[in-house]
Amino acid sequence: MKPSAPPNHATYAGRNLHGQVVNELGRRVVGGVYAAGALLPNEDQLCAELAVSRTALREAIKVLAAKGLLEPRPRIGTRVRTTEQWNLLDPDILAWRCATGADAEFLQHLTELREIIEPSAAALAATSHKPEQLADIARALDAMQEASHISEWVQADLAFHTAVLKATNNPLLMPLAAIIGSALESLLAVSARTSENFKQALPDHQKVFEAIQARDAQSALHRMAGMLSDTRSLMKRAVIPPPG
Repeated sequence: MKPSAPPNHATYAGRNLHGQVVNELGRRVVGGVYAAGALLPNEDQLCAELAVSRTALREAIKVLAAKGLLEPRPRIGTRVRTTEQWNLLDPDILAWRCATGADAEFLQHLTELREIIEPSAAALAATSHKPEQLADIARALDAMQEASHISEWVQADLAFHTAVLKATNNPLLMPLAAIIGSALESLLAVSARTSENFKQALPDHQKVFEAIQARDAQSALHRMAGMLSDTRSLMKRAVIPPPG
């Protein structure tokens, strides 16, 4: 098969054929190639398009049905479910959404999710982190400092925020690291490209790190909240064209 290239951060972009079929069909559904409520092309057509067996196709459809994207119906076909029925916090769906073109509304919702979770997570990390977890945050900060290209910055920034979430040592927050991480790369890339200097936010990250290092929960919360507020402003500039 010749699927479109999977995003680097897609969690289901497996090397095997099964993973490729899941990734390709997932991207098509999330990207709107198959409209909500529509039936997928019949099995013979899809198998021919993707150069896969019926068994591989049916297994992929089962995976996507479990994510809420598809609804197989005997003797009728496989129908695309509406967005409201998707598991929108599934890391794969978030990754496919970003890879196929995140719109202004989606970016706003993702920013709001971060503003709800990450300041409190930074506060918890300040009181709960272990030495090796603080070292992970510091390494990510160093990588941000050393970044010579925007792609390096985005990867380091992603590592920073993921390390902060992991440093909470709250098992219920751990899945959120994967959820946010799967889509954060796209969001960070937009905000970084909007800045005149893609390292503009480095001092703010440094302050978040220092507050966590000092075990100052209140400062960590406020520093992270302020940084995300700046990100929201950059995002608005990126997705809303200037007047006139």
